[in-house]
Amino acid sequence: MKRIFIPILILALVAALTSPHATHAQDGATEADLEVLGAKLKAAVASGEMTEEEAIAEYEKVVGKMKGAKTGKGKDDKDLEALVINGLPCSSNVPDGIDPTDGVSFDSNHIVCIKVTMDPHDFELLAKESRFDGNGKGFQRIWSDCSQPWPSAYNWYQADIEIDGVSLSEVGIRKKGFVGSQFSPVPALKIKTDKYVKDQFLGDTERITLNNNGGIIPRMATCLTYEVFAAAGYPAPRCNMANVMVNGQPKGPYMHVEAIRKRFLRRAFGDATGSLYEGTHTDFVEAWLPRWESKTSDTDTSYAPLVGVTQVLQKPDDELVDALSSVLNIDRYITFWALEVFVSHVDGYGADRNNFYVYFDPTDAGRAVFIPWGTDKTFLGDFSLDQYLTADLPRRLSRIPAMATRMENELERLLDEVWDEAVLLESIDRYSSQVKSAQQDDDYDITVEALRTWVRSRPDQVRAMLRVGLPVGMEKSLPCTN
Repeated sequence: MKRIFIPILILALVAALTSPHATHAQDGATEADLEVLGAKLKAAVASGEMTEEEAIAEYEKVVGKMKGAKTGKGKDDKDLEALVINGLPCSSNVPDGIDPTDGVSFDSNHIVCIKVTMDPHDFELLAKESRFDGNGKGFQRIWSDCSQPWPSAYNWYQADIEIDGVSLSEVGIRKKGFVGSQFSPVPALKIKTDKYVKDQFLGDTERITLNNNGGIIPRMATCLTYEVFAAAGYPAPRCNMANVMVNGQPKGPYMHVEAIRKRFLRRAFGDATGSLYEGTHTDFVEAWLPRWESKTSDTDTSYAPLVGVTQVLQKPDDELVDALSSVLNIDRYITFWALEVFVSHVDGYGADRNNFYVYFDPTDAGRAVFIPWGTDKTFLGDFSLDQYLTADLPRRLSRIPAMATRMENELERLLDEVWDEAVLLESIDRYSSQVKSAQQDDDYDITVEALRTWVRSRPDQVRAMLRVGLPVGMEKSLPCTN
């Protein structure tokens, strides 16, 4: 019970506070703050440092502050108001070497200018859409039963776009996201260029994914995380920054992220014919398969590849590694696991069974490989290694001494060969300059300096984890609500 009650409180509070009347700043601050707080309270209860009653009391205090902020009666109103995005307009200033007609650029030195024109009423509808009902009841009901599929995605609307000076008419646009973008006037967006006009592309671009950064103020963690994965030689989406305007109104800085679809699979794996699934608050448990979403026309909708992994995970510890090696690239998974730890992805697979893709790679005997996703809440916090044993794969592997040693060795390798403080600080400087060109925030530099401090301190934090060593995961899976 200790591992269940705090996440339920988090989700109930997020659902309650993300009402149609909540501001973007409140939505983002609520989700981000609660996830960090929830992780800390879970760890404190599990370690015996706090009782459940003490943790609940701490939550009640947070609830009071955030409800006050929502209604305009809390003492922290001024701080939350500072989070409101004051967007600045963009212009199509494309540097030499980038041809906008070739497709939307992923050059990290370039902030993409995206202008959307659509019926204002349609955009209002889009911004208010939710995958759950407005009072959060649907969210709580479905959350408590992992055998239920998540509600279907959002509605598509028609729009015209101009990207770095190149125009397209009659494209499709919809909201994206799970909770953080539910009722935001600055919603995360997906654009599909050929939704209404067959074979209409912008160069080689068909899909455009724009993340609203989940309210995390530096607004660059997504791209920083994928840079670290790429530096480790791990398949990850490309990413750069975009300044988005809708009907002439600046919406501020977004992350432009490569869509995890066939184009990505061909680039990253050389073959896009394998099965690709997205995991959102789910795991390799047969009863939970409805929560997985198949993502390509070649994906096995019977979930047979996923069933193969779930069946292997039923084997005892002394048989697990041999059996698992036939359905999962274990070396790659350990790298993925270590990278999630290093960038502090507490909203990812290992820590939260959330925000990940799994691809069954035809070039690797159809074995599973993880793809990172939803990394807007990385590069913050200092969590212990046991935080990353929530999901079944790390939980089981941590119980096998040889696998635990391999995980620790991989963290050491990332320390020695991959984590490059100078490169990351350069990226932070570049992205912060781009953010400031897309929004007005007098306190922004203070937040960015805190991010720089985290980057500088992260190696010491990881070394401290390694001195303690990887804990042994629980004997049994956690319930579906984590």
